[in-house]
Amino acid sequence: MHISRITPTIGVKITGVDLTQPVADSDFTAIKEAWLAGKVAVFPGQKLTEKDLMRFGERFGELEIHVRSTYHSRENKEVMIVSNLKKDGRAIGVLGDGEAQWHIDQSYMPQPTWGTILFGEKIPAEGGDTWFADLAAAYERMPAGLKARVEGKRIVNSVDRHNRREATRRPDLQMTAEQLTRAPDSPHPAVRTHPVHGSKAIWYSPSHGAEFEGSTEEDSQPLFQELLSYMTRQDLIYKHHWSGGDVVMWDNSSVMHRRDPFPGHLTRLLKRVSFRYPPEHRIPV
Repeated sequence: MHISRITPTIGVKITGVDLTQPVADSDFTAIKEAWLAGKVAVFPGQKLTEKDLMRFGERFGELEIHVRSTYHSRENKEVMIVSNLKKDGRAIGVLGDGEAQWHIDQSYMPQPTWGTILFGEKIPAEGGDTWFADLAAAYERMPAGLKARVEGKRIVNSVDRHNRREATRRPDLQMTAEQLTRAPDSPHPAVRTHPVHGSKAIWYSPSHGAEFEGSTEEDSQPLFQELLSYMTRQDLIYKHHWSGGDVVMWDNSSVMHRRDPFPGHLTRLLKRVSFRYPPEHRIPV
C-alpha cells in the first residue's frame, strides 16, 4: 500500500489496496489516519460490489440509511444510487446530470453524517468533476475578528427551504412529508470542533444554511458571503476528475463539496454509503 498527498492541504491518494478484500487491521489504521489528515481519500482502480462497499464503510462506523429512501439500492438500503439513469421512466438515482452546488452532506439532519464514500461504477468521458473545499484550513486563515463574529453562533440548516428554492430546476430533490419529518430544520455550530482530532472548521453548508439562529435569511447573507470567500479559495480546493473504478471518501466534519454538470446523453452511475459518528459525537459541537 502506498499513500501520497494530492495537494498540500487536502486530499490523499491510496494505491496498492484491494477493497474487494477485508483490509488488514494495520493497513486500515494507516488508511483512517491518512483520511483524517487529508480529509479526502482517493482509491483508484477498484471493482466493488455493493457488499464490498458496505464492508469497507462499516470499518469506519455504523452505516447510515439515507433519508431519501426513493434512491436506495433495491438490494441494500444502506447504499444510495447517484445517477442520471432511468428505469421505466423514473430516475433510479439522485442528482441526475445537473450541477450540485456547494454543500456539506446531511448538514440538515439533527445528527449529520460523518463520512461519505462514493464508488464510480460508470463514469462519463466529460463533466461530473467533484470539487472539495478544506473548511479547517479556511478557518485557520480567517482573521481573528471574523472568527470572533461567528464563534458561538449557530446556523439553521434546512433541506425543506433548499428544496423549495430548487423546485423548478431540481424536481428530483423534492422529499415526501414523511421524509421531511425526519429532516427538520436543524441548528448546528457555525464553527465546528472535530470529534476525533479537535481541529476547528467553518461549518456552513451553502445549499442548506438558511440563516444564523435568531436572525433572518436576508440579514444572514452578508456574513455567509464573507465566510464563503474564505471557504472557496483556490489553494484550499481539490477538484477530482473521475475515472471508472475510483473510490472517493471525505470527512464531512471539515469538508464541503460540489459537482459539475455533465452532458445528459452520457451515463453516470455511482454507489454511495455514509457512516455515522460514535453515539457520543453525533450532535456537532
